[in-house]
Amino acid sequence: MKLIFIRHGETLWNREFRMQGVSDVALSEVGVRQSAALARGFKWQIDKIFTSPLDRAVSFAKPLASRFKLTPEIIPELREMSFGRWEGLRYADMDDEMKKGFEEWCVDPVNVCPPEGEAAADMGERVRAAVDKISQTLGEDETAAVVTHGGLIRVAVTLLLELPPVTAARMQIETGSATILEYVAGYWSLVKLNDTCHLQENGEEKGGL
Repeated sequence: MKLIFIRHGETLWNREFRMQGVSDVALSEVGVRQSAALARGFKWQIDKIFTSPLDRAVSFAKPLASRFKLTPEIIPELREMSFGRWEGLRYADMDDEMKKGFEEWCVDPVNVCPPEGEAAADMGERVRAAVDKISQTLGEDETAAVVTHGGLIRVAVTLLLELPPVTAARMQIETGSATILEYVAGYWSLVKLNDTCHLQENGEEKGGL
């Protein structure tokens, strides 16, 4: 069984370094081109495709789903982490109190929660539930594409590889990238992390953070 986690393409908020979270921000022009480049350059056969309910993921999944003649299944648990009152803001937009809280969260995201946002432990439980739900639909030789968000992919990799929780904050997952995990003999193993070759080979930029 393989899970190919795909981060959605660039949005304008990515390019502007704004906190997105569960805000429903559409793909930018670059993000739309990234979705086409992914579909053209995708090297793996997939049997199913799942997506976050947020538009930037749903829209990004469409060209890939069309290529493989699949209907994406939306799973609410695949949404991004909620950043609460930080959403829509750049660091430069925050007042001193918010900046202090944000800096503390960057240092210790496991124990510090965004104001009115989602705690790391709650997100971990949600990600585990999403992976379990997807895995239960797959045969041992089947592969699913999972179009979702950077934060969720980092948490999924950390959980499935049984790494310390803080590892999720030390991992880079770029827009339009693919991260592959394979389940064999009772364990998950990492096949690829943050692969963007399909973008570069099709002449597309990586986009904003």
